Amino acid sequence: MKTLTIYGVVLLLLLGACGQRSNADGTIVETDAQLEEARNAGREAARKIITREFADSMEFHGAILDANAERSRFSLQNRKESEAAFDSAFISTIRTTRPDLARQLQ
Repeated sequence: MKTLTIYGVVLLLLLGACGQRSNADGTIVETDAQLEEARNAGREAARKIITREFADSMEFHGAILDANAERSRFSLQNRKESEAAFDSAFISTIRTTRPDLARQLQ
């Protein structure tokens, strides 16, 4: 019975490790679907900001921190390309729709 439990645990660990491929530097090889997910998350985070009017800069910076928290899920998974895709979509959405806010980001 112990042997079966050990084999079961080893099998689960192997299956979990095989779920994602990584490069020699440890970054995850990402699929087009994962990159599109990151772009959509970036656009959605930007939409939450561009639809609001901010009373002061502290409120604006709080919204930016919320967007950064959304972005951090990609960095926690070591998905560098997804981080870049999130950033690109986030910034381009804000630049296109609210140039005044984009200037504050720079």
